[in-house]
Amino acid sequence: MIVLGLSGLPNSQRRLRETNPDIDPLDARITQGLDSAAAIVVDGVLVAAASEERFDGDKGTGALPVQAIAWCLAEAGVSADDVDVVAHGFDYDRHRRAFVLNRAYFDEVLSSQTVRDALTAAGFAQLAEKLTPVEHHRAHALSAIVPSGFDRGLAVVSDGMGEVDSLSIFRFVGTELEKLHTQPIASSLGILYSIGTRFLGFQFNNDEYKVMGLAPYGDPSRYREVFQKLTRFDHDKGSVVIDWPSGALSDAEHGYPQARALLEEQTFTPAQPDGSIQRDEADFAASMQECLTDLLVDLVGHWLEKTGETNLALAGGTFLNCKSNQSIADLPALQALFVQPASGDDGTALGAAYAVAEDLQPVQVPFDPYLGARYSADEVRAVLEARPDLQWREVGMTDEYLAAAADDIAADRIIAVFHDRMEFGPRALGNRSIVARPDGDRIKDRINSAVKFREAFRPFAPAVHVDDRDRLFVTRGFDPDHYMLCTAHVRPEAKAALSGIVHEDDSARIQTVTPGLNPTFASLLEKVRDRTGTGCVVNTSFNVKGQPLIMDPATAVDTFARIALDRLYIEGFVVEGTPS
Repeated sequence: MIVLGLSGLPNSQRRLRETNPDIDPLDARITQGLDSAAAIVVDGVLVAAASEERFDGDKGTGALPVQAIAWCLAEAGVSADDVDVVAHGFDYDRHRRAFVLNRAYFDEVLSSQTVRDALTAAGFAQLAEKLTPVEHHRAHALSAIVPSGFDRGLAVVSDGMGEVDSLSIFRFVGTELEKLHTQPIASSLGILYSIGTRFLGFQFNNDEYKVMGLAPYGDPSRYREVFQKLTRFDHDKGSVVIDWPSGALSDAEHGYPQARALLEEQTFTPAQPDGSIQRDEADFAASMQECLTDLLVDLVGHWLEKTGETNLALAGGTFLNCKSNQSIADLPALQALFVQPASGDDGTALGAAYAVAEDLQPVQVPFDPYLGARYSADEVRAVLEARPDLQWREVGMTDEYLAAAADDIAADRIIAVFHDRMEFGPRALGNRSIVARPDGDRIKDRINSAVKFREAFRPFAPAVHVDDRDRLFVTRGFDPDHYMLCTAHVRPEAKAALSGIVHEDDSARIQTVTPGLNPTFASLLEKVRDRTGTGCVVNTSFNVKGQPLIMDPATAVDTFARIALDRLYIEGFVVEGTPS
């Protein structure tokens, strides 16, 4: 059986722009159906998955993932005619009656027919005929349940909104799901955090990770009462309650102005972000982060206790918040935790495919997120031969090659690495990464200002060899550590050696690297350890501000030539700057 999974709503962004031609760029992502992706499951095995943004360069696009579809089919060695089912990670059709007052919007944006029409227009009429819609939160849940390898447990989904819900709790045995609890959109934790993000002058549904990075610089007590008045956890019902005043969630396409005005009345008038750390903004971020974390810990703890389950699977954009995930991981009732690396809507492409596949096979544990495109040495060489402005040499994927990369890191150079298959999800996990020595001279400032062109307060994450993790960090070692989805405390005695990745609260968003999951990256870290005594590097995504994670050699070489990297290590080639 061959199943193609899809995410995104192809008309959603276009309609938002057409109906709001003067929309503030900070509000341009207040719409459903972003982060479109495709995934393909062949005979019960996940073969490939990729987001459309990696192909077209439009970060977070919700357009029909035409190029991702074509690539998935090619990677699986099948044609569109061979596909048995096309699974789409939204099922608004069952909620048609809820949109009786906005039928035109439903028909143009939300109906499954819009996806069929887009597939047909793109030349995939045979796929359009096979489309099966899948409930959004069911797709999210299965995207975490299946890769977790758990035979049973609790699944929690939290995002901005699905079709009509913002949070769902399932008990599962195998892939059989029992829905225990749901919450309406008015009580959305995702929307609350995104409104706070927009209040601080960052882009809604895109820049929440910046707020998470800002929070440790603030004092959560300063605005704690504001969030305590607005939110609470109902222990009797096991539900999060958000007491927005009537009308606060109206006029979404203009950034929820009434909700933001409410926050301003109770706090302060935020300044335009300039990359610096301002006390009011940092304190607000800290208070909101504390609120989110406390509510999620209460919610998850309640349902673990109520069900007696000890395995937990998480998905939905809320669970890209690694600070909250750390507190969840610390719950004593928990014995195992998995968070889907692509917890945003891109992950619903594979969750939807899992929902309709009838022959799922046991998965590799830990889950392998390297599901994207790979390129041969010949393809890389062809790109480099067309660039007379660069120096390069071919070494091959050898110990000598990795040793040279480790020498550069030990010498406090900043390099990019590009190897094997691209990561699925928003985090770079060593195959499309910029890496450096974690105690390098002014390493955060150098990367932020000259390489990534981003805000100075944003932290960098470490990639650490599994053999070094426990002497450097305090962590329970759950699966999210493999995917930069959970923070860990830096041990006091390791802070000097890790100064470039220790955040203001002595935490770090770690990636534990194992030879089984990524042998090339693990070998590089072993060689770094031989030279520095620590098998750990700064690991940030190979891209610049506003650019998706780099997929292909041409984009990698072009980006390298435009930023202040010392060298690029790409599929056995060592690339330097302009010849002297």
